[in-house]
Amino acid sequence: MYDLLDGVKVVEVASWLFGPSCGVALADWGADVVKVEPTTNGGDPYRGFFHAGPVNPTIELANRGKRSVAIDLSTPLGHEALLRLVADADVFVTSLLPGPRGRLRVDLENIRAANPSIVYVRASGYGPRGSDAETPGYDAAAAWARGGFAAFLTPPDATAPIPPPGGIGDCVGGLSMAGAVAAALFKRERTGKPSLVDMSLLASAVWMNATVLMTHANPGPDGVAIHRRDRFDTRNPLVNSYRTSDGRWIALVVLQPDPHWPSFCNHIGRPDLVEDPRFVDFHGRMTNARELVELLDAEFGSRTLDEWRERLAGFTGVWDAHQSPEEVLDDPQVLANGYITPGDASGPPLRAVASPAQFDGGTLGPVRRAPEHGQHTEEILLACGYSWDDILAMKEAGAVL
Repeated sequence: MYDLLDGVKVVEVASWLFGPSCGVALADWGADVVKVEPTTNGGDPYRGFFHAGPVNPTIELANRGKRSVAIDLSTPLGHEALLRLVADADVFVTSLLPGPRGRLRVDLENIRAANPSIVYVRASGYGPRGSDAETPGYDAAAAWARGGFAAFLTPPDATAPIPPPGGIGDCVGGLSMAGAVAAALFKRERTGKPSLVDMSLLASAVWMNATVLMTHANPGPDGVAIHRRDRFDTRNPLVNSYRTSDGRWIALVVLQPDPHWPSFCNHIGRPDLVEDPRFVDFHGRMTNARELVELLDAEFGSRTLDEWRERLAGFTGVWDAHQSPEEVLDDPQVLANGYITPGDASGPPLRAVASPAQFDGGTLGPVRRAPEHGQHTEEILLACGYSWDDILAMKEAGAVL
């Protein structure tokens, strides 16, 4: 854990991954993040989403480093507890839609009445305006489908759209949300004015897909825009993936190929191609793209990935191997930089994905595990000024777990 947000208190009324992933990044950066969960049905429904072993990977991803308090916000005592909780908080994050926010009286006006200086953050599927402002959204719908990824990546002859790997819009949007919170805190520090921050899964998708969308929005006089191509329909065959003899794939990303062409030909064992008039410059390789891709398919298909690692070791252009999730987890570069970090020693072995920003030359280090449902309820209520008798009365009334 870093100390950049040491002393910052965040109250989170959010579930699943999108809103909570913002809280994870803020906790990684040193904030005290208090997760408010319902008292019934096991709390955050994400807790029951995927749990196949001693570690619940999804709940650790969404809630590590936080404290959990279980409050029934629909009860008068529960609502009062929330207002006490936010009274000295710096940030309030919610993924509740406008209707539930109003019914539970946790809208901007209600929270600002208890704390006028709080930064208020709304995480939604489709944004705060428009006809879908109150429509629920998950990553696979609001980001992957509506944001254009599935249509762009799915071949036209496919029998079904390419499915998302899960959580892409959530995690990128959550990290962007955390950055927005940091900016809002900086503004408040400078001006004394708190901000209202909005972030949606749709906005996250539009931003991630910005290169494609910008070219379609601004196509130029010839109407050219980035579109999904097959492997042979390419302007630059050195930006492509090629299969090795052992069924692996190598990604070439040589965006400026002319300076690298002689080196490339020598490294693949085909110096004869350097002066081949079909491929001698960018125009020739573009004109004869299909022929060159077929040639390179044969060359890369003649050796294993390990053999290509050796042959391309000194190549000056950019390339890399397509890796499986298991390989990423054990990638020496990933491990050397602390991008996979252990959990603390309080439970079974945990390997967690660190939020990507690093500060002052250090790594995140061991992370505090996600709390159990309502694990810190008494601790948090006592810090809000409740007595043990008060807490017992609240439990008997069903206001807290």
